[in-house]
Amino acid sequence: MFRNAGRFITLLAAVLAITLIIIAPANAADIRNGQKLDIPAGEVVNDDLYLFGSGITVDGTVNGDVIAFGDRIAINGQVNGNVNGAANYITVKGQVRDSVRAAASTIDIDGKIGGDLVAAASQVNITPGGSVGRDFLVAAGTARADGTVGKDIRGSVGSLFINSSVGGNVDVESSDVKLESAASISGDLIYKSENKAEQAEGSNVKGQVKQVVPPPPQPAPSGEATGQMVGWAASAIVIFAVILFIIVALFKYIAALLTGIIFILIARKYIPGLVETLKSKPWPCLGYGALFFLLAPIAIVIAFMLVIGIPLGLIGLSLYILAVYLGHIFTGLFIGKWMLRQHADTISVGPLIGALALGLLVVYVITIIPLIGCLSDLAAVLFGLGAICLFIKTKLGGNAV
Repeated sequence: MFRNAGRFITLLAAVLAITLIIIAPANAADIRNGQKLDIPAGEVVNDDLYLFGSGITVDGTVNGDVIAFGDRIAINGQVNGNVNGAANYITVKGQVRDSVRAAASTIDIDGKIGGDLVAAASQVNITPGGSVGRDFLVAAGTARADGTVGKDIRGSVGSLFINSSVGGNVDVESSDVKLESAASISGDLIYKSENKAEQAEGSNVKGQVKQVVPPPPQPAPSGEATGQMVGWAASAIVIFAVILFIIVALFKYIAALLTGIIFILIARKYIPGLVETLKSKPWPCLGYGALFFLLAPIAIVIAFMLVIGIPLGLIGLSLYILAVYLGHIFTGLFIGKWMLRQHADTISVGPLIGALALGLLVVYVITIIPLIGCLSDLAAVLFGLGAICLFIKTKLGGNAV
C-alpha cells in the first residue's frame, strides 16, 4: 500500500485538474460514453477524444488527446497526443506520442510513451516491452521499471525495482530499492530510506549513490520533562495573570482618578459639606448607601417593565451607575484628606487632587487582598454613596450640615 497517501492524492488531483482544463473547450471535441466503448483498429479520430464508460479500448488512431474514465482502460493503438485517465486498471500497449497521466489500482505500460509517465497507483509496471521517453513520476505501493526510462525516476514508492536503463537520476522515497542485474542508471541514485538499497551483480550506477536516512522519531517526553513543562506553563500563566491584573488595576485607578478630578472641578464647593456629612454621620451614611444600593435597582426594573417608563428606566440606570462610581471615588477622596490631615473646608484644586490620588491608591491596594478586598470595596461604595444621598437629602430639606 502507499507509503505517502498525500502524494497519491496530489497526483490524482493533478490528473483530474488537467482533464477538467482540457474539457473546457469540449464542444469542439469528440465525446463518447457508454457501458463498453471501443475505438476499433483502422478508425482515425482527428480530434481530442473523451471517453466515459466501464470498459474502454482504443485500438485505432487518435490525432489528439485521450481523456478517459472507466473501470478498465486499454490503449492499444496510436495516440498522437496525451493520455489522461483514471480507472481501476489501465494498460498501455500502443504508442503515445506525448505523456501519460494516470491514476488507478494497477497500471501496466507495455508500449511506447514519448513524454512523461505520471502514475498514482497501488502497482505500476513498465514491462520489458514498454518504455518512457522522459520522466517517470510515481506514487505507488510497488513500482517496477523493466523497460527503459529516458530521463529521471522520482516519487514515493513502497518498493522500487529497476531492471532497465534510466537516462537520468533516480530520486525516490522508498522502503526498499532494488537494482536488478540489467539496471543501468546514467545519473545519481538518491533514496530516502531506512534500508540500504540492494544492487545485484551486473547493475550499474554511473553517478553517486546516496542514502538519506529519515530522522528517528522523537521520544515522548519523560515524566520529569513533562512535569517541568507543566511547571513552566503554570508559571507563565500565573505571571501573565499577575501582569494582566496589574494592568487592569492601573487602568481602573487612572480612570477613577480622572473621573475624580472632573468631579473636583465641577463640584468642589460641595466637597466640604460631603466630607463633614461622612465624618459626623458615618453609620447613617452606611445605612443610606445600603438602601440606595439595593432599592434603586428594583425601582429601575419596575420602570423598565412599564412601557412608558422605559426612558425613565434608562435615565435611572445611568444615574445609578454614576452614583455608585462617584461614591467609590468620594470615599477615596475622604480617606486621602484624612491621611493628609487636610482641613474639611479645603477647596483648593491641587490639595484635593493630591488627597484623591492618595486615597484611591489606598482603596485599590486594599481591594487586592482576597475577601477583605471585596468587603472593603463594597464598604467604600456604600459609605461614599450614603454620604452623597444624605447630603442631598439634607440640602433638599433645607437643613445645613
